Amino acid sequence: MDNMKYAAGAMYVRKKFEKVSKNLTLEMIDDLQEAFREMVTTNEWMNKRTKNNALNKAKQMLRQIAYPDFILDDAKLDDYYSGISMKETDSYNEMVQKIIRWNIEFNYKRLIKPADRTEFDFNAADVNAYYDLTTNSISEASLMQHKGFLIDVECAGASREDVKRQVRALNYGALGGVIGHEITHGFDDEGRQFDAVGNLREWWDPEVKKKFDERAECIINQYGKLKAYKNYLRKHGEEKRIKGFEKYNNEQIFFLGFALSWCGHTTHDHMINLLLTDPHSPDRFRVNQVLANQPEFAAAYQCDVGTPMNPVERCAVW
Repeated sequence: MDNMKYAAGAMYVRKKFEKVSKNLTLEMIDDLQEAFREMVTTNEWMNKRTKNNALNKAKQMLRQIAYPDFILDDAKLDDYYSGISMKETDSYNEMVQKIIRWNIEFNYKRLIKPADRTEFDFNAADVNAYYDLTTNSISEASLMQHKGFLIDVECAGASREDVKRQVRALNYGALGGVIGHEITHGFDDEGRQFDAVGNLREWWDPEVKKKFDERAECIINQYGKLKAYKNYLRKHGEEKRIKGFEKYNNEQIFFLGFALSWCGHTTHDHMINLLLTDPHSPDRFRVNQVLANQPEFAAAYQCDVGTPMNPVERCAVW
């Protein structure tokens, strides 16, 4: 599939993907980026020059969501693969070799062309989200079709799009947390080494770097997801309760969605292996520790001060 990612992606999108999912994701990213800009503007550890660089980088960050539109146009898709010539008499092995050869030639030609920041470097069927330092772009494929995002809930008389809109709290907590996490990679200890278009260039002042490193000893990715959702509520008002979850308000549903996107169960042996080989924090800490550092969670669930989910001391960067 990787050798013909756009062709395979076109088949998947036409059969399984809903355009409303892509549109709602783009709306969510708009809110997330707006929230992140607010966080940069109001933070106290960046000086003016570094803030301006960060805001410029946030403004130029590309969004590569779901699939490139051209793959749904047969003529454009055929033109993209025009360098591959198949015959009805070709064996399976011959076809595979032609595709591999075309990919190699295609990639060699890229070496003498200007870098294309808008190119999608993934298959539409991939269940993943990531940030690319060298293009300053966030990419998200079929994650929106998976793991709690855009869940269908029972809403009598509502269209499919209305149903998806009515679970914004859940979606902002789930997918918003994942995408917001990727956005912050452009501004962490690695992202600070690449500028707004992905060139290797340090854009933090030394004193700002020192302040970040000090805070990194007590770090949490707050992502801006909650701020983004609150911005949405200010624009559109409170949402209706989800059937079967009427006792939970919007903020509580939001945090349930966040936990849904990161939670998991790990055996003791597997946990040891992850700690030795995986740079990511264990699932338990990606949920409980992050939420314990957010006073909004304690307020939503009325956690007593001094309890594990409402500690007296908290850590923060943004």
